[in-house]
Amino acid sequence: MTQQRTKLWYLKNLDIFSHLRDEEYRMLDEYSRMREVKKGEVLYLQGSSDKNIYILKKGAVKITKLTPQGKEIILDICKGGTIFGEMAYVEPVERDESAEVIEDGLICIMKKVDFDRMLQMVPGLSIRLTKMIGLRRWKIENKILDLLYSTVEQRLARTLLNLLDDFGVPHDEGYLIRLKLKHSDYADLIASTRETVTATLNKMRRDGIIDFEGKYVIVKSLDGLKKIV
Repeated sequence: MTQQRTKLWYLKNLDIFSHLRDEEYRMLDEYSRMREVKKGEVLYLQGSSDKNIYILKKGAVKITKLTPQGKEIILDICKGGTIFGEMAYVEPVERDESAEVIEDGLICIMKKVDFDRMLQMVPGLSIRLTKMIGLRRWKIENKILDLLYSTVEQRLARTLLNLLDDFGVPHDEGYLIRLKLKHSDYADLIASTRETVTATLNKMRRDGIIDFEGKYVIVKSLDGLKKIV
C-alpha cells in the first residue's frame, strides 16, 4: 500500500471527514502532509505563532498548559484519529497550549489557509468542527471543575477510566491501558505531585483495583474505580 493510500485511509476513518465525496478527499490529501513523529517531539509550544491544524493518525500526543506559577498541567491526551491545534482556526492569536508526542506515530499537518479553504468548499464541515471544538472545551471545563472539587484519589480514578476509554485493551486480569505514562505524567493530569500519585496508585493496587505491567496500568476492577469516582 502506498503512503498516499495509507494517508487517505486514515483520513477517511476520521469522523469529521467521514462524509466527504471522493473529490473532497483528494483535496484533503493534496492540502495535508504526513510524517512520522517520535516520542518527546514537541509539535508546538504555548505562546508560539504556529498556525497549523494537526490530525493524529496513530500514536499519542499530550496537550499541556503552563500555569502562572510554572506548573505544567496536561489538559488532554489525544489518541489516533484525533484533530488538535484546531483553535488556530478560531483564535488568530498565540498558542494557548503546547503539544508533545508521548507515543511514536503518524501525523498529518495542514496549514490554516488550506484548512480554511476546505471549510469554505465542503458543506457541513464547519458545523462538525464547531461541535468538536465545543465538546473539547466542555471536557476541559469539566476537568477544571474536577481539579477544584475532587480528591486526588477521585481525580486519578476518573483519569484512569477516561484513559481506558481511549487506550484500553482486554487483558487476562481485566483491561490494560496501552499507554506508557510516568507517575509524573499522572500528576500533571490531575494537578498533584508525583509522590502523592505514587502513594495513591499503590493504595489502589493493594485494594485489588489496579496492577502494573512494566509502565502499563492494568485495571482489574472497573467497579472499584467507579466507586471511588
